[in-house]
Amino acid sequence: YLSTIVLRLTGEERERARLKHMFGRYVSDDVVDTLLSESDRPDLSGEERHVTVLFSDIRNFTTISEKLDAHEVVEMLNAYFSKVCEPILNRGGMVNKYIGDAVMAVFGAPKSYPDHARRALAAGVDMVKVGKEFRGWMKERFPDRGLPDFAIGVGLHTGGCVVGDIGSERRTEFTAIGDTVNAASRLEGMTKELGVWLVASAATIKEAGQGITTGKTETVTVKGRVEPIEVFEVVEMVE
Repeated sequence: YLSTIVLRLTGEERERARLKHMFGRYVSDDVVDTLLSESDRPDLSGEERHVTVLFSDIRNFTTISEKLDAHEVVEMLNAYFSKVCEPILNRGGMVNKYIGDAVMAVFGAPKSYPDHARRALAAGVDMVKVGKEFRGWMKERFPDRGLPDFAIGVGLHTGGCVVGDIGSERRTEFTAIGDTVNAASRLEGMTKELGVWLVASAATIKEAGQGITTGKTETVTVKGRVEPIEVFEVVEMVE
């Protein structure tokens, strides 16, 4: 009996260590601790989740990178990512991956929140503030380089997706896939077309609740999706 208990405890500790190692890369320490203390942990083999997905990238990154050397590009990206990911972590989101100069984040997985849309939108507003502040950092660090003014675009969409530990036998990552992810990426691109910093779908705006001021609006059709998406510029958010 004691041997069985010991084996169970040892297995549980191994599982906790594995989860902490996995999710410690994506979320804040507080979220990891909450996940480990809950009995309802994410199903790594795959499950449907209702989430809000956020995409963000740097405007004119190709032009910027062509005017900096390799070390300076890495320095800039590391400084930027360190600052812009803080709002995501502070709001309980998951920094899912970096795609070149872009960031993909998920709110509502692995930790489920009933207010994930509002958390994501608040993080997006904070990220815009970080981007505007980083413009000053760029001017101070790289004066007289003829760089375009630093700016970012942030897009959000809310809906269902599949989350799980996905990859090959040699390398996997916990990620989200599906229509909601594709739409969020497309919406981020809409910031260029509208000439704004932050946009969100009608689904995200509706679910986020009150206190949101919107500006420009557009209806877009996403490749592979039949129904168009109504997109709104987010100007301000009162918490």
